[in-house]
Amino acid sequence: MSIKQEEYSFYYKVKNESARKRLGFKAGFFWCTAKKQSLALSRGELAMDAAGFDEADFARPVRVHFPVENDIPPEGVFDTKFCENREPGGEDGKTLTLIPGAASAVKSDETERADGAGTPAGENGIQESHNPPANPQLTVVATLPFRHRVLAQYIGDGEYLYHVDTDQKKEIACLEMDTQNTTVQNLILAAENVEPFKKAIEHDIHKAVNAYKQVFPVDGKVPELCTTIKFFKEWFSAEHINRGLLIKEWAERLKNKPAPV
Repeated sequence: MSIKQEEYSFYYKVKNESARKRLGFKAGFFWCTAKKQSLALSRGELAMDAAGFDEADFARPVRVHFPVENDIPPEGVFDTKFCENREPGGEDGKTLTLIPGAASAVKSDETERADGAGTPAGENGIQESHNPPANPQLTVVATLPFRHRVLAQYIGDGEYLYHVDTDQKKEIACLEMDTQNTTVQNLILAAENVEPFKKAIEHDIHKAVNAYKQVFPVDGKVPELCTTIKFFKEWFSAEHINRGLLIKEWAERLKNKPAPV
């Protein structure tokens, strides 16, 4: 007899203020269909890891009632936007409800869009808004195409990027299309030709890209593609504790002679 599956949804509160400032959001949300809660929680952990987040930054997940919303995130995705204006509430404390201030703001915004009122018209009849600019639209890096995930870490200047804003996405798109930038093009092509790289989680992509930038600095000699592929194969094959030494050996080797092929 088969066990009936049900929908599980969880609210992941960021543990403390320090983590909230570092991550840039206050809570995560995840839902999936599973036969039991333990399986759903395991999938949530995997989704969190795939999105590039550390479980240690979050409090214990709270199961909440499945939200009836139009903008609910896709199943199986650890989302950090859905709970920007929502938190567990209601009589049982397990219903995701709009935060009081956010609820009135959303209602007011919808009313103004409906009747066109709320902002003065300019001389040409066009509505002029004096509201402060909205928060930047952020996209979780793990949800981007593979090439963009790699380039997101490339533009991070050594910092691990959980998400990118609109300007950063434009920068990433420009880098991808810049065929004259051999250093970047070799990085992309090598990443696509090294199997462990293609399967890597965000933290490992970040580390691999930074290793590449240390061994092949932008102001240095541009490596051949085959050299880049060889480096990444060795880097992913090396034990974690030996990767720092591998980077030093490659960097030293390339200082005084051509890159190994």
